[in-house]
Amino acid sequence: MPKVLPEYLELRKQQILDAAAACFARRGFHQTTMQDICREVELSPGAVYRYFPSKDAIIEGMCTRGTEQNQQGLEEGMAAGDTLPAFRELIRIFFLEMDNLKSFEFCSLNVELIAESPRNARVQKLQAQLLSDVRARLTPFVRAAQEKGDVDASLDAEAIVRVMIAQYQGLITQRLVEPDIDVPKYAEVLQALYGGRFWQGDPGPPSPAEGNGHKRPEPASALRH
Repeated sequence: MPKVLPEYLELRKQQILDAAAACFARRGFHQTTMQDICREVELSPGAVYRYFPSKDAIIEGMCTRGTEQNQQGLEEGMAAGDTLPAFRELIRIFFLEMDNLKSFEFCSLNVELIAESPRNARVQKLQAQLLSDVRARLTPFVRAAQEKGDVDASLDAEAIVRVMIAQYQGLITQRLVEPDIDVPKYAEVLQALYGGRFWQGDPGPPSPAEGNGHKRPEPASALRH
């Protein structure tokens, strides 16, 4: 019997994940059956079960693939060096040039995973691990930027990263409701926020947090130019 190349096995695995993603996006996790996935990928049940014994295994495969994609994008972005160029590169990679953001299927699948988390402990654990991995990679980068004086050191570094993740997830949600959202303009606002150009007015009175001892950031200069 001829030996099956690893490249072929990996390609087949990705094809099954793509087919399952299409099914989940259209019908949701609970309405989708393994038979639906087999029909979508045009493979026999035996061939599909060879790679994934259940829907939960497929979901786990999707989360693993998402983690790998995130890792690659984060490493590429942070390799830009200085803080502001790295932030700009991360915006380019995750917002401007990520074709997935243009896909209804991708956005729908991500919202489906988030919505399923409170009802499915396994999905919740996988999604929490994916977010934890992003935080583990970005938080040291933000802390280093704070040490250099590029980012307000009074802010919690992990909270900064959580806000960055929320901006990404927020765009995914908005695209489902408004498919024609202008992503380049969205990215431009992000660059203004991270580059310190967003706020141009008077700082105003201290916020409740500042009244509790938190340092007020310098106006219009959250990051050095």
